[in-house]
Amino acid sequence: MIKYVIVLLAGAIAGGFAGNTIAHRLAAPHQHPRAVMTLLGFHHERLDAAVKAGQCAAVAAERGRIASLQQEIAPAFPLTYRQEERFRKFTDKLGEVVNSSPSAAPAAASCPEATAQLKQINDSCDDCHKVYDPE
Repeated sequence: MIKYVIVLLAGAIAGGFAGNTIAHRLAAPHQHPRAVMTLLGFHHERLDAAVKAGQCAAVAAERGRIASLQQEIAPAFPLTYRQEERFRKFTDKLGEVVNSSPSAAPAAASCPEATAQLKQINDSCDDCHKVYDPE
């Protein structure tokens, strides 16, 4: 009887290790896309806070970070970017929005163009997420 319990326990431990290894291997291809979207969300929230606080230097810095991360979307979603023109358009539109925005003057007390820029970024992200992340 004790032999069966030991074999069962050893099998459960081996199964746990195998399951953990399999789960990590299956999750590995999704790490880059998840990281890119998480960082974009983080810097979007910081951009929103900087716009609300009227911190022009922070607005420009966060917009620059979003522009840099926008360039990571295609490598993060290579198959979708290659095969779906609509996804490419959404990605390119975000790039145009963050790269075409005029630089904010750090000495200004408020950034009148920042609210409009944030709205364009929001619209660009929302348009894509309506199709590709409907949750």
